[in-house]
Amino acid sequence: MGLPRARSRLRYAFDDDNRLVIRERRPLAERAQPVRIIEGTVTADGGNRLVYRAQTPADARSRSGPSAISLDGTWALTPAHDLALTLHETDARGRQTLYLKGALVRAQAHALVFALRRRGDPHEPAQQVTLSGRWKADERNRLTFLVQKADGSEERLTLGGGWEVGPHHELQYRYRRPAERRGREEHVLVFAGAWELAAADRLIYRLEGSTDSAFEFQASLQRPSLNAREGRLVYQVGIDLSRGRTREQRVALFGTWKLHRDLSVSFEVPYAGGRIRSLRFEGTVAFTSRDRVAVALWKPRGEPLGMTVTFTRDLVPDASLFVRARRDERERSLVGGIQVRF
Repeated sequence: MGLPRARSRLRYAFDDDNRLVIRERRPLAERAQPVRIIEGTVTADGGNRLVYRAQTPADARSRSGPSAISLDGTWALTPAHDLALTLHETDARGRQTLYLKGALVRAQAHALVFALRRRGDPHEPAQQVTLSGRWKADERNRLTFLVQKADGSEERLTLGGGWEVGPHHELQYRYRRPAERRGREEHVLVFAGAWELAAADRLIYRLEGSTDSAFEFQASLQRPSLNAREGRLVYQVGIDLSRGRTREQRVALFGTWKLHRDLSVSFEVPYAGGRIRSLRFEGTVAFTSRDRVAVALWKPRGEPLGMTVTFTRDLVPDASLFVRARRDERERSLVGGIQVRF
């Protein structure tokens, strides 16, 4: 009985133009097969599998029309912010990693969009691959996208650089990568959302249109005693970057502190497009002088936030509020919630 016949194995790769390259490794006794470069387009299906739709048959012996090659594996993000897919091993192919070259161009509540690099007409729109999932912050306060797989598992793509807060309180991720010709080009991902105060040592940035896609950061309040006239709230967030580097990120929220008729306190923060997010709090009132009232803020469930806001009489339109607050100082707490006004 002879030895079992060795099977051929397929080897995939993407070239610099993100075209699929197929190499077939056959036993030495057989004739070597030429490398095939397949023109086509790259997409991701509902289970975040990579699908390459060939414009020409992937099998050179086939005369059929365009075909689709589905490749399943584990997604990752390279230090240069390219996409990497490590394929699951099968009878037809071994374990291998494919690299898609391009740039991260858009972040949504449940999606991360990657634009592929292609040479040719610069006015032609770039082809895009959209991965579905959700956003969260990891234990090092880095931005992380969890790719949702068909079996219910999640794969983590970590943005290894530091993030910052933009001019309209929007969270931004800025990174640089080598340009196609020379030098480096800058890319900025903007996350539409709004800030929330979770606890004395935690900040949340919740993405617009989502209840489960949010960044929860470990943070420290810069100054616990606040003056309503200054209209700001400042936290410090430590970010552990890649390669052992660290960064202290300042999160400064500017807005308007208000003492309301129902004795609730709010902090109104403006965002892009005229949108205002109003954070409301419970609290305890204490008078520091005839014209000043200090409010120790609490979350609605009674958890202290570790900050006190001081209002002066000239900042409160209704002068009777001071009279009511003094009368109810020992009997009432400020009641509130979180509201959004558009």
